[in-house]
Amino acid sequence: MEAILGAQADLLRAAGHDVRVLAGRGDAELIPELDSRHPEVELVTRALAAGDDVGEEFGQLQARLRAVLSERLSDRELVLVHNVMTMPFNLPAAGALADLGLPKVAWTHDLAWVNPRYSAYQRPSWPTSLLQVPQERTTYVAISEVRRREICSVLGLPVDQVPMVPNGIDPAQVFSLSSHVLQLGAEAGFSDADPLILVPVRITRRKRLELALAAAAVLRRREPQLRLVVTGPLGPHSGDNLAYWRELERLRSQLGLEPVVSFLHEQTPPEAPHPVSQGDVFELYRLADVILLPSESEGFGLPILEAALVRAPLVCADLPVLREPGTGNFTFPPFAPAEVVAEKLAQALSSPSAGLRRNVLRTFAWPKVMRATEQVMEQVLGG
Repeated sequence: MEAILGAQADLLRAAGHDVRVLAGRGDAELIPELDSRHPEVELVTRALAAGDDVGEEFGQLQARLRAVLSERLSDRELVLVHNVMTMPFNLPAAGALADLGLPKVAWTHDLAWVNPRYSAYQRPSWPTSLLQVPQERTTYVAISEVRRREICSVLGLPVDQVPMVPNGIDPAQVFSLSSHVLQLGAEAGFSDADPLILVPVRITRRKRLELALAAAAVLRRREPQLRLVVTGPLGPHSGDNLAYWRELERLRSQLGLEPVVSFLHEQTPPEAPHPVSQGDVFELYRLADVILLPSESEGFGLPILEAALVRAPLVCADLPVLREPGTGNFTFPPFAPAEVVAEKLAQALSSPSAGLRRNVLRTFAWPKVMRATEQVMEQVLGG
């Protein structure tokens, strides 16, 4: 939960919001009594679990917290409260927050009222009733549909009053993408690819890149956010490779694929070193949804091994040499037309692992989650 809170705060700041983080410990503005391990808070929490009367101690803590929070939040318009209003770890803080006149969003990761581990706190009397009764000026946000159903059941709220905003994930962090590769993605226009098809080869005729472009043109009809990236430079051993590159440029233009197909050697002037290192290529493998190897011939087929190690589906021609390490289920006849290659790409993208990956990127990447977060904030503030 702490990681989600930290990422949410950082991303809200990046979006231009004035964010203040209050906590009992950690990297925040500290209020000691917000810490669930504060001695007085722990004493009250244990006493509540035992069913003891803690009215005086609870009231004193609640009043202190209310005074401090009122001062610290006097210049705020909205309070996002993570896992305080529905869990018993710091009920004095929950009570103090409930008393504040500010609008609040109770970001609900867990509910004590539905968890047998917290049965000692499942009593309708004060102050454990804070966990069961919806508080005034408080919008409860669920992090999953399961939590939304639980909130509605416990608090008696209608579903349309409980927004669902899932936890987010940073794909660049998970994929360990360097700043250089992120910059390449931004400059070459494939940062928001869905899907990203990677062609990790040099520009030489036997790689049949014209087939990759034609297949991309076909597949784009059902995948409008598709991007195809060719990682390699011009092959160094044939003077014909420059002429071949000019043919590919013309074909890309004829097919209307300028915003779709990126040749990464274009990111630097012709006389400059190739902008993509081998390490960059391995990062791009992790970023890609599918690997395409359209070659008419290969001596070995190293991309098959590389794709396997990053668990990326690979689409390639059914060449004898490529069968040796094992090509998987997405092969096409060596001289198949673009329509057949496009269909194999579609099948690879629909495989269980690739489909799950795409759903995660579409649904849970932080940009999508933050749009939903800001929408909730605007609704609460009446925007």
